[in-house]
Amino acid sequence: MSLTLPAQTLRAVATDLRRLNYTPTSWQGLLSTHSEAIRLQLESLLVEMVREGAHPRLMALLLDRLADAQDALQKERNAWSFVWSGPDPLHAKTADTFATVDQLINEARCSLLIATYNIGLSSEFRELFASIADRLAHGQLNRVDLFFHPKQIEDRLGADPLATISTWFNREVWPWPAKPHAYVDRRLITSSLERCYQHAKVVIADAETPGAKALVTSANFSETAQRHNYEAGWLTTSVQRACEIHKQFSLLVDQGLFLPLATGASR
Repeated sequence: MSLTLPAQTLRAVATDLRRLNYTPTSWQGLLSTHSEAIRLQLESLLVEMVREGAHPRLMALLLDRLADAQDALQKERNAWSFVWSGPDPLHAKTADTFATVDQLINEARCSLLIATYNIGLSSEFRELFASIADRLAHGQLNRVDLFFHPKQIEDRLGADPLATISTWFNREVWPWPAKPHAYVDRRLITSSLERCYQHAKVVIADAETPGAKALVTSANFSETAQRHNYEAGWLTTSVQRACEIHKQFSLLVDQGLFLPLATGASR
């Protein structure tokens, strides 16, 4: 039988075991103060360990290690939450995508990374971009990285796609003086025959800090996706997971798979 007891219970039994200076022939007395569910799970384990010659202190050590594993598992579970978009009123029980994105952006203290396929140009998202630009300008954010696909102009990139996208981005998407580091898929610039462009949807706040958080979602950074479509994603407050995602994008830039736009963002 696998142990499903909480860490606190395992540690309590371990404490009782450490008080013993002999190996009992029966565990009923030691476990009598605990519930039947605890006795059912632990008694057979303790009996088996006695058969293997284990001392109560060794049993206590094992229970403490199992408690550590339970704590780590619970911490990982607590670090993830489901995030949902859609027109139906399901958000009473599930976090809303736009509200989650808005909170991530507003609570970021040093950096943001945003990846999307379609980049939203509705008034609501332009206000969001303007707020990010204002925080960049006032030093409230040190760096913003933006990965996107220029869907609105993808069929009219001309002879110099990178320059065309840069001009469009600076005029139509981000006209404010404080600019993010913006990137597009290199295959878009090299006129690749593959129709496989940047399609990841991710928001990371404060990567490489103790407060790192990341949202991985099916929703584009647009009003349609985050307000009207049915979209699903996961928010993690695990620093390790958030940093893993951030590192992936950094590697893509370092390897030249994403190309920077001419935005004038300071390095």
